[in-house]
Amino acid sequence: MNSQIPIDQQLGDALRHAVAQLLDGQPADQRQALVTESAQRWEIPKDPSFGDLSNSLAFKLASARRQAPPIIADLLSKTFLASCRAIRLEPWVERVETKAGYLNVFLSQEALIQVLRGVLARGPQYGAAQTTPAPSINIEFVSANPTGPLSVAHGRQAVVGDVLARLLRSQGWQVTTEYYLNDEGRQVEQLGRSLRVRYVQLFGRDQAIPEDGYHGAYLCTVAEACQATFGDRLVEPPESDTLPTFMAFAKEQLLACIRQDLAAGGLTFDQWTSQTWLRTSGRLEAALEQLRARGALYEAEDATWLASTTFGDDKDRVVRKRDGELTYLAPDIAYHQWKFERGYDHLLNLWGPDHHGYIARVKAAIAALGLPADRLQVRIVQLVTLSRHGTVVPMSKRQGEFVTFREIMDEVGVDATRFFYLMRTMDSQLDFDLELAKSQSQENPVYYVQYAHARICSILAKAGETLQTLSPPFERLQAEEERLLVRTIFQYPIILRMCAGALEPHGVTTYLRKLAEVFHVFYTKHRVITDDQEQSAARLALIMATRHTLANGLGVLGISAPDRM
Repeated sequence: MNSQIPIDQQLGDALRHAVAQLLDGQPADQRQALVTESAQRWEIPKDPSFGDLSNSLAFKLASARRQAPPIIADLLSKTFLASCRAIRLEPWVERVETKAGYLNVFLSQEALIQVLRGVLARGPQYGAAQTTPAPSINIEFVSANPTGPLSVAHGRQAVVGDVLARLLRSQGWQVTTEYYLNDEGRQVEQLGRSLRVRYVQLFGRDQAIPEDGYHGAYLCTVAEACQATFGDRLVEPPESDTLPTFMAFAKEQLLACIRQDLAAGGLTFDQWTSQTWLRTSGRLEAALEQLRARGALYEAEDATWLASTTFGDDKDRVVRKRDGELTYLAPDIAYHQWKFERGYDHLLNLWGPDHHGYIARVKAAIAALGLPADRLQVRIVQLVTLSRHGTVVPMSKRQGEFVTFREIMDEVGVDATRFFYLMRTMDSQLDFDLELAKSQSQENPVYYVQYAHARICSILAKAGETLQTLSPPFERLQAEEERLLVRTIFQYPIILRMCAGALEPHGVTTYLRKLAEVFHVFYTKHRVITDDQEQSAARLALIMATRHTLANGLGVLGISAPDRM
């Protein structure tokens, strides 16, 4: 056994050996695939009575062995224990049970003590991992057009993307976060026209915003800034002369607003890429020429088409319209080509549900360029519904009466905003309860988790340095609540690896709520500081390990771990 390697990973080695034995004589490729997969098959049982680690590999092995899963599980149990003995891991396994085809492993007291020692030794680094070689990934998210403040839905994409980046970095990935800025085209033109109307209205001119323009009150603020900058110099000239100025000013102001809102939420991006830059740098036309050279573009109906059906799309797509204007797809092709040129192992785009139908055409364009389209993964981050006192809060972006990301943070706080955005998987629609997010009660999950951390800090402060420095006799931790708390702490690195592997950070919030609950139950049943100094030292070490785990998990979420509340 190696105290530097997490227990579950060492038990995973034993499981690989066991699977290899069971599959002796099977075709080499099939055998290797199942052996490799076995190390990644540990699951955490929802019910602690089913053990500390569970495995459903028997269901995968059943077809290869042509035996029922319960029979396979029994065989796997025996070979697994034999493998544990062979690599000297048997002292860490209290027992192994099989149930309905599942292999359930119960850790021994010695293993749980080793877990606590590892947490206290690693402290802020507990749960972090190194991957060799470190995979690289580009995560593009938010990418809202600079035509208005970030919406509630953009906020969810922002938080999910940021936490996913933090999570992957904690597991040894090289992560680049990127914001793609669609800063030209018809939408920006309409933004400029809308700003011009708001601007001239300040000088008493009676003009109406175009029907398909931007009606939000935020443009009134931008118009006032425009007035302060230009005075009345832009009132009299015709729109054709001043439109570029209004477009540029609006983009500058609104992009600054977006950056400020992101920073307020604890978000920064490693890379900002502009559509204008793609065009002026020549990358856009170069990408189209490369497609043409590969025979993937053709002319029809006075337009230029991408033969995307050849590469899996349901129909061919226009990239240049009859009037010579490029469609949205054209710069996206150049943008993704540039991302591939930077050599990432993985590309991940987080998009809103209105882009679901866009996935196939982008992947088709990538394949048409001769690039590995399977390297790009697109995940849809579903919409958010706001509620207050059980009543849905209406949001109407078209008329400008919409709740923004910044307004949510201002009302409920950054920590609650981030936690609540992560409480569902990204492919599930989220109901954001504003009143719950503000409440200081155990019903509020982020408050509940943070309060657990603050309570532990209070106990440790009361104990003083002398009691904390006593060598803790971990064998004194025999109570059911104590063992359950250690077993829950043990799960933290596994949760991080599982969430990173699934590219889904939601599980971290679920875990932290569970850990906080287990701690609170322990605290209500057992005094930490007592007249028994050895017992007190053991329990102080236990809650110190709990504090590290809570703080580290909150750190992955970009949420504070307060010392007092």
